[in-house]
Amino acid sequence: MELSAKYFLLLFFGWALSVINDSNAKAQPVNNKHSLRILWDNDFINVRGDGTDRYYTNGIRIDYFYTKKHKAKFPSSLLLNISDDNNNIYGWGVAQFMFTPKNIDVPDIQYNDRPYAGALYNIHSLQSIDNIKKIKIISEIRLGVIGPLSFAKETQTWAHRVISYTKPLGWHNQVPNDIILNYNISIEKQMLLASNKVLLVGIIETFSGTTYNAASAGFMLRVGKFNNYFDEISVAQTKKNISQLYVFMKPAARVVLSNALLQGGLLNQISPQSNGYVLSKDQIERVVVLYDVGITFEKPKYSITISQKSIGAEFKGQYTQEYGSLMMQFKL
Repeated sequence: MELSAKYFLLLFFGWALSVINDSNAKAQPVNNKHSLRILWDNDFINVRGDGTDRYYTNGIRIDYFYTKKHKAKFPSSLLLNISDDNNNIYGWGVAQFMFTPKNIDVPDIQYNDRPYAGALYNIHSLQSIDNIKKIKIISEIRLGVIGPLSFAKETQTWAHRVISYTKPLGWHNQVPNDIILNYNISIEKQMLLASNKVLLVGIIETFSGTTYNAASAGFMLRVGKFNNYFDEISVAQTKKNISQLYVFMKPAARVVLSNALLQGGLLNQISPQSNGYVLSKDQIERVVVLYDVGITFEKPKYSITISQKSIGAEFKGQYTQEYGSLMMQFKL
């Protein structure tokens, strides 16, 4: 790893940690809603045993959530607020994701297949709830990098060495370095709540920026024992379940305008670079179908969610991919 790359990584994580510490020091807790969430995706977490190490091969995201009483300042003021402070949960996080073609033991470019690509970015988020209209808006600002500066090559190579698995040989062909600056919005609206055991929520999402431009529509169906999804932050709650157990499904259809992890980022579009393999805009699939099904067990101090996800072809010639996700959240 070059010295400049190490320096960038130290600066990136140092900035993220300083922001989290500053938020923790300055923010006054409301309802003690401080929590840590860890999300891990991997194609080998698959109930069908069909782990392939192709396409979306691994992702990890860690978020710290908190509430605050004082008026939001920059950059929090850029996030979408539809409620009072008691129904707002802010977050800071960091994430790394990596993508590979079908055969990772081939050093040459695999044309018409998915490029090697990595992303490393910081996330600032806000979950804002109107529990009268039963609407939740989640907005996120993502800032970071794609390409070698994401250290996806180093992460996957190290992990495969630890478990004595196939060494990935094609990372020198990965999507070139570029900037991540994206603003993502998810709007959720309650459509049906039956006997407090069946919940149907409509979902619309938009993704705008240098990395991913798309829009999707779908729904979430939750069945089981759970607290009201749109009252879970409110101080006005009365009776709550001590424990929750429910299954859910989330299908969606997405229209994609651009994807820098396939096509290269903004700088590459302005001045194409020769030191990385990317796909052309004509190779991108414009409609992608996604599906998510899982189960959640939740106690007052922690929760765990295990789910299986399916994503349709993102480029011409790609297979539909299935992968698993494990999410844990701890109240602090």
